Amino acid sequence: MLRDDIQKSVNENLKAGKALEVKVLRFLLSEIQYAEIAKQSDLTDEETVALLAKELRKRKEAIEMFKKANRDDLVADEEKQLTVIQKYLPQQLTESELEKAVDEVLSSLPDKSNMGKIIGLVMAKVKGQADGKMVAELVKKKIS
Repeated sequence: MLRDDIQKSVNENLKAGKALEVKVLRFLLSEIQYAEIAKQSDLTDEETVALLAKELRKRKEAIEMFKKANRDDLVADEEKQLTVIQKYLPQQLTESELEKAVDEVLSSLPDKSNMGKIIGLVMAKVKGQADGKMVAELVKKKIS
C-alpha cells in the first residue's frame, strides 16, 4: 500500500538525516490518519492518491501566493515539499495523452452541452494522473 511506502520512506529519511523529507512525509501520514479516522476504515490507494493530489494542489496555490508576495524563501520551501509529494503520485499524463482521453470521452457522448459531466467522466478515466484545472481548460477548449 502507498501508506506503507510513505512510512518506510520516513524511516529511511530519518536514518539519512533528511529533515525536510521527514517533515513532509510525517505530515502526509498524519493527513492519511485523519482521513482514516473520518472514514472509520483504512484508505484505499486511490483515496490516498486523491489526498496526496489535494496536498499537491495546496502547495501549488501557496507557491503562487508567495510569488505574488515576493517571498522567495517560502517559494523555495514549498517547491521542495512539492517534489517530495510528487514522488508518491502516479506519473502525470502529457498534454497529448490527456487530449486523447478528452477526445475519447467526447466521442462517446451524444450530448456535449454539460461541461461538468464531461470533466467528471474524463477525471474518472485518468484517475489522478491529471490536474483537474488542466482537464477543465482542455474540455472547455474542445467544446467551444
